[in-house]
Amino acid sequence: MTLQAGTKLGPYEILAPLGAGGMGEVYRALDPRLGRDVAIKVLPQHLSANPEVRTRFEREAKTVSSLNHPHICTLHDVGREGETDYLVMELIDGETLAARIARGALPAPEVLRLGMQIADALDRAHRAGVIHRDLKPGNVMLTKSGAKLMDFGLARATGMAGTGGGSGVSVAALTQSPTVAAPLTAEGTIVGTFQYMAPEQLEGKEADARTDLWSFGCLLYEMATGKRAFEGKSQASLISSIMSSEPAPLSQLAPMSPPGLEKLVRACLAKEADERIQTAHDVKLQLQWIAEGGSQAGVPAPLAARRRGRERLAWTLFAAAALVAVVFIGLALRPRPGPKSVIFELTPPHQVSLVDLPRISPDGRRLAFNATDSSGASAIWVRQMSSLDAQRMPGTEGATRPFWSPDSRFLAFFSGGKLHKIDIAGGPPQTVCDAPRGADGSWGVGDVILFDGSSVVDTVQRVSALGGVPVGATTVDRSKQEVFTAWPQFLPDGQHFLFIAYGATGDERTLKVGRLGSMETKSLGPAGSRTEYVSRHLLFVRQGTLLAQPFDPGSLKTTGDPVPVAENVEFDAVGSARFSASGEGTLVYRSGGSGAAERLAWVNRRGERTGTVGGPNGYDDPALSPDETQLAVKVTEATSANGNIWVWDLSRDLGSRFTFAQGDVDDAMWSPDGSRIAYSMARGTGNDLYVKSLGGSGADSLLLASNEQKFAEMWSPDGKVITYIMRSGLTNRRWDIYGLILGDSVRARPIVATPFAEYDPQLSADGKWMAYVSRESGDAEIYVQAFPGPGGKWRISTHGGTEPRWRGDGHELFYLGLDRKMFSVPVTPGTPPHFSLPERLFDAPVVVDANTRNRYVVTRDGQRFLMVTPEGEAKLGATTVVLDWLGRLSAR
Repeated sequence: MTLQAGTKLGPYEILAPLGAGGMGEVYRALDPRLGRDVAIKVLPQHLSANPEVRTRFEREAKTVSSLNHPHICTLHDVGREGETDYLVMELIDGETLAARIARGALPAPEVLRLGMQIADALDRAHRAGVIHRDLKPGNVMLTKSGAKLMDFGLARATGMAGTGGGSGVSVAALTQSPTVAAPLTAEGTIVGTFQYMAPEQLEGKEADARTDLWSFGCLLYEMATGKRAFEGKSQASLISSIMSSEPAPLSQLAPMSPPGLEKLVRACLAKEADERIQTAHDVKLQLQWIAEGGSQAGVPAPLAARRRGRERLAWTLFAAAALVAVVFIGLALRPRPGPKSVIFELTPPHQVSLVDLPRISPDGRRLAFNATDSSGASAIWVRQMSSLDAQRMPGTEGATRPFWSPDSRFLAFFSGGKLHKIDIAGGPPQTVCDAPRGADGSWGVGDVILFDGSSVVDTVQRVSALGGVPVGATTVDRSKQEVFTAWPQFLPDGQHFLFIAYGATGDERTLKVGRLGSMETKSLGPAGSRTEYVSRHLLFVRQGTLLAQPFDPGSLKTTGDPVPVAENVEFDAVGSARFSASGEGTLVYRSGGSGAAERLAWVNRRGERTGTVGGPNGYDDPALSPDETQLAVKVTEATSANGNIWVWDLSRDLGSRFTFAQGDVDDAMWSPDGSRIAYSMARGTGNDLYVKSLGGSGADSLLLASNEQKFAEMWSPDGKVITYIMRSGLTNRRWDIYGLILGDSVRARPIVATPFAEYDPQLSADGKWMAYVSRESGDAEIYVQAFPGPGGKWRISTHGGTEPRWRGDGHELFYLGLDRKMFSVPVTPGTPPHFSLPERLFDAPVVVDANTRNRYVVTRDGQRFLMVTPEGEAKLGATTVVLDWLGRLSAR
């Protein structure tokens, strides 16, 4: 029986199917009492008449409900509606381990981390007398909080004394699970999935905890190698392989895997259960030991073997003292080979979705980076190079790119318009100075800090690390069309420093050398990106290649040609290259990730997709025309980071380009009569506001020009005001809301300008009320106030929100929660209007990251939403570590 959307099972409302298997069909459903989505597993009616199947269904409920563990799927409820039995379980967002493995083997640290979580979950189940009996990659979900063990559809409670006999189930269909499309199953008594079944299961013997550990060994093997431990072209050959053969060694398929992991997998895959490792608790302890580097656990197998050989040789030499002396003399006189370069990748914390510029400490022992989680919150993370885990630094919420003190004890960073420093050993951040434009910096040996601003008219600033008032350290050479200076980097003497001077277009960059106490500079030539000095080399990125150029810090001259060090290094249009190097020889860089394509999709109030507009592309800022027959949207060009406005005829699903700018164009908004479109266009270091007639061939008409960053937002219903947000680079880096008064003389006036950030103004249909986002509470929250003011204001959101949108009649206000859930706020019009508490509608399938906004639009009747949704999968770029990168360079 397939349930349709809207069907009620008890208090639960079916939303959509999720999967189907032998133990039942699985649906996404809504629990209206708690306002949360759940997963419901329904026992098919054609099986419910079978008493044995019913008994097994009830057993599953008791089995799962007895387990309470962060890495086991939670059972919320069990019920019966008519003749339909169902389980209500935690709805898990993420992907299956099977889907992850399909993209290739996991890094060793990730294998160990997930393995410990799964082993801990099995240990909890086994202690409760529960055997899973169908452990496989498809039954493990990977979420933001780690692994989740699920689908105990084949588990059976063992009791204290255990039971004898076989499996006790003879229905072949029961071997299926929603994670298997076509399992290898035959009529008979075998229950489970063949590739992960222990020999005793294949022989029809009683399963116990050691049976799960066999499956777990298969799981670890597949995670580490990307290949199954046992394969076969038929059921017979697969069973034969499991019963009589051994999988290929891990060291052969995954040479960098720890030797200890190979031993553990072998212990799990012993053919005889009595010879197998006996408990999941022991497995967890072994994985922890390997993760901590026990017994050369992190050393590749060939290297470990060489070390063991050297140990045996040492004992032999010790037994022959005279020979030892001769050997040591020979070793002392023989030249030693230089250190070998080692390259490996670091796995980012599973909580984060974006990672910015990595910074290795001067002593090479720690790595700091700014990271953003899925809610958009950013903070600084620090990872010891000898550890598998990174730790979030308390007190660094909202921080931008960190940089190290010369002794590697402190990190400096910008947050809230100030420069801070924090002791990595502990303690709260200390404020160094006001730095409203602070973006990046460098800490010199004389306890002097240099820092720059963002893309605005400014110069590099200088301040004492002990605190003080910043002063200019560079000047802008107007005669050479320079606009601002940025990216300071101290040289070893603590007096001279590198920096970059930017031309008017942003593409014209010159690398220069300055000196503290003097405004005189020396040009070193064009700059491909931000530049670091380390070990008598300048490191910089040019067209994605990290280059090292010999440099003499005494004469301040380059002494050779650039040599490639690494490829596909992440960088952007303003030269922010993601690499860092330490003087002791460690290099860290980030590779460019692959962003997912985007799709404009219509969804209803349940969040169900009902149609699309256009094809996959890079979209932003959708805006419906007043009559809702056309759509204006920014389309980012594949060959650059710039975008232009396109207009879609929604009835024919045909789009045509509307602007033809060389720079970036953003934030299209329609005039109230639908005849014109206003928008923002990048120019130099700011954005200007333009307007253009729809279908006209005339030039873009300039509305407002200045050096500030500003973005068009909304045209008032009476056509008299265009709202926009602006951030003045000369005064602060917080957004304020302004109105451009149209008429004979166009003039601008502030509407909401406070010490806090305000943005995304949206006017009601009658133009009397303005919803907007403010960070006055510390978090982004939705407020409403009279437009254009003055008057009171009301906070609308309860736990954070962005992107408010009005329904056409003003009776409802929508917004996105910080967890990407769409909320509805019923509104009773009046003066002032009455706002009810927010109600969650659905999980919004929008693409959200730190650089995007305006990701959806709602129709006038409030029944449909057009959203920028992901199409395919985005891949976070890798963080690569190179030890002794200079040795690698000399070997080229």
